[in-house]
Amino acid sequence: MGGAYVSRSTFRARRVIVDAHSAPLDDATVVVEDGVITEVRSGIRGATDGPVIDVDGLLSPGFVDAHSHLRGISLEEHGAGARQFEAWILSLSAVTTLDPGDEAALACAELLATGVTAVQGFVDADPEGLGVEGARAALRGLEATGIRGLVVLGFADRALGAPEPPEGEWAAVPRTEPTITPDDTAALVAAWLSTPSAPTTDLGAGPIGAHWSTDALLEVFRDASPSMRSHTHLHESRHHRTWLTGERSPVDRLSAAGLLSERLSAAHGVHLTGSELSRLAATSVSLVHCPASNAALEVGSAHVAEWLEEGISVGLGVDSQNTGAPDYFDVMRAALTTSNSVARPLSAEQVFDMATVGGAACLGIPLGGRIAVGAPADLIELDLTRAGVADIVEQGTATAVRSSWVAGARVVDDGSPVFDASEARTRLRAALNDDRAEREARLVRLAPLLDRITSIAGGAA
Repeated sequence: MGGAYVSRSTFRARRVIVDAHSAPLDDATVVVEDGVITEVRSGIRGATDGPVIDVDGLLSPGFVDAHSHLRGISLEEHGAGARQFEAWILSLSAVTTLDPGDEAALACAELLATGVTAVQGFVDADPEGLGVEGARAALRGLEATGIRGLVVLGFADRALGAPEPPEGEWAAVPRTEPTITPDDTAALVAAWLSTPSAPTTDLGAGPIGAHWSTDALLEVFRDASPSMRSHTHLHESRHHRTWLTGERSPVDRLSAAGLLSERLSAAHGVHLTGSELSRLAATSVSLVHCPASNAALEVGSAHVAEWLEEGISVGLGVDSQNTGAPDYFDVMRAALTTSNSVARPLSAEQVFDMATVGGAACLGIPLGGRIAVGAPADLIELDLTRAGVADIVEQGTATAVRSSWVAGARVVDDGSPVFDASEARTRLRAALNDDRAEREARLVRLAPLLDRITSIAGGAA
């Protein structure tokens, strides 16, 4: 685990950002006991028990990456960079298979370095890969860094490469046959949920997307556990509503399977209708906005202000679409700037709320994303002095992150994660290099098909 656990500690900060909408506190004290904030008060003097941590910069709630695929090596380095969505999905079949534990460890260390203290990792349970054992390796890699996490095992069993049925030009696209059944899924979910995990880690399972799932598969997640959190992709591409000819929409199918509840979060939501948003709000489903990924994969711009007006809890996701080490501040700015292309732009305060409180809601973290009594002590120190929320969103960069704590334990010190991911990075790059010739050959063979799918599927309109 990343940092050393301390039962009680006192933070004395020149400025504290309590949450997105409250006035900052100057010269304030935050007391942490057993990983939870027990006191927030004005003034930095007075008696203290346990270690005292003086924060010269700004103390803020840690950020939440509410949708990650825990990739330590960018897809750009695999040669499968961002492109039109349906073609991009198929291009993933050519990437190098890497150790999921090393990938998760490197990905989470890099997230910590950019101010993220909690992440929702979505791991594919493809049994032709490493299945549950691969997910367990990813879990161990995540936990080694000390980050707080919800790791969700994702499944799909239908229409993976082309719509069903593949009509018109889609008929020429080779079909990708599913390799998993609902019965397999039920057994794998049960095995996954029995996996031991750290106190700061939770486990969940869900459909990768309702448009890639049979009804029987969706029902597995309904029946798995009454307390299990779930996650999915929802209406990311404009094609997902009609991907299964003659079937109900993904929202309708999730509803029919009994999956719309406060335990579900869904990523992207670019092509949700007003009535669908109302249904998600009524059932307390959370949504995750992935602005940088949406732009990179040409799926369109989500109308996030409408989500918020419906009362939906909204988080922010990096979606592992970074071309190098992630910068969560870039994602916050992307949410701010891309919202200007739709009818109702977002404010910096709304974006910061999504990055903290909203993201915590997507992971099911009670009182998460704020500095308040009863909240988890997931904190970051930014190399800023008199800044406010708008300054953080509009001007901050990953280089501003000086220290981070998860449940009161230090996980970033002097700008660097306490966990050393260099060996994981070395092993991943060696594996990537060893597979270079074969990977490039796979991409060359796949290129004509990817171009054809791009032509068929088109853009986000």
